[in-house]
Amino acid sequence: MPIKHLRITVEGKSYDVTVERYDAPDAPDSPPTPPSTQPVGSAAATPVARPTAAPKAVTAPGDVLSPLAGIVKAVDTQVGAAVKSGDALITLEAMKMYTAIHAPTDGTVTAIHVSPGDAVDEGQALFTLA
Repeated sequence: MPIKHLRITVEGKSYDVTVERYDAPDAPDSPPTPPSTQPVGSAAATPVARPTAAPKAVTAPGDVLSPLAGIVKAVDTQVGAAVKSGDALITLEAMKMYTAIHAPTDGTVTAIHVSPGDAVDEGQALFTLA
């Protein structure tokens, strides 16, 4: 199987690696190409595009956002309920720990955007208060 010696640069640091292709058709064995004698770190770094963050979800005024990613374990309110600042309304589980999500202000629950068992991302709207 063909073997290649490559130099890979990651964040400005160079690494010499050996790669063997398993998907290549069987070719006659040839001696592997020796790695270059150029010192590691002397190769010019090639700029690489960094991944961009996913766009934030569009939220409406009054939306209460999840402070973390997790699973909704309980929804302790319903649409139309009057709540006081500090009331626990939703419980999330993340890494086997439970986090209560509290009403940030007094108001009325106008929408609940999640159900028990739903996976939520950080910054996702959980419920809306008016």
